[in-house]
Amino acid sequence: MKLNFDVFRKSAGMLSSMVFVLCMTSCLEDDSDPVPVAYVSIFHASPDAPDLDVVLDDRQLFNEPLEYTDYSRYLQFYTGNRDLEFTPYDASNVLADTSYNFQAGKVYSVFVTNQVANLSTLIVEDEIDSLDEDKAWVRFIHLSPDTPALDFTIGEEDTPLFANRLFRQATDFTEVTPDTYDLSVKAAGDDDALVTESDEEFEAGGIYTVLIQGFTDTPTGNSNDLSIQIIQNQ
Repeated sequence: MKLNFDVFRKSAGMLSSMVFVLCMTSCLEDDSDPVPVAYVSIFHASPDAPDLDVVLDDRQLFNEPLEYTDYSRYLQFYTGNRDLEFTPYDASNVLADTSYNFQAGKVYSVFVTNQVANLSTLIVEDEIDSLDEDKAWVRFIHLSPDTPALDFTIGEEDTPLFANRLFRQATDFTEVTPDTYDLSVKAAGDDDALVTESDEEFEAGGIYTVLIQGFTDTPTGNSNDLSIQIIQNQ
């Protein structure tokens, strides 16, 4: 049986200024006849795109802009084919759009990816085949548009936890021993780290998404260097 998550949280600071709007109610007045919903979070991972408005079936979801590295908590979506559009904040020109068939009871993450000239969405279903509460669970998603294939290593291991991951590739969740780890992201097959993070704690029963984002070769006027971001899915 596959396990879905109930809450999507960001370990490096919540979107405290964003007013979240549940796009649909989860049930009818008669609790015995619930309306089927999917649970969907949205993450801005384009390092040169402007702040964004998110439009679902012609309805704007948020009262405040979605900024780079911001993401929403899980929203409740009616199931079936839903149309998503991403426009610059307080503007109408569409930078990226997609239609997706969201299924009842499932949990999804929508990432806005790539450079603004080629903005696109990556939709990932958040699931684990089985959950051992004595382990931590980690996945890795490569979201840096100018960075080649990557290896992701935790702790002192010589073998990467995830190897040769290409741009816009998301791994499955993999169990690790709960502990505090140093994290390292390297070009695939290389020994030198492109970016590191120290003393990151993966707790027993914890479910984590590790993102690599930003630019390896940062354009003039842009400050979004290559970085690691950790999301706790709990």
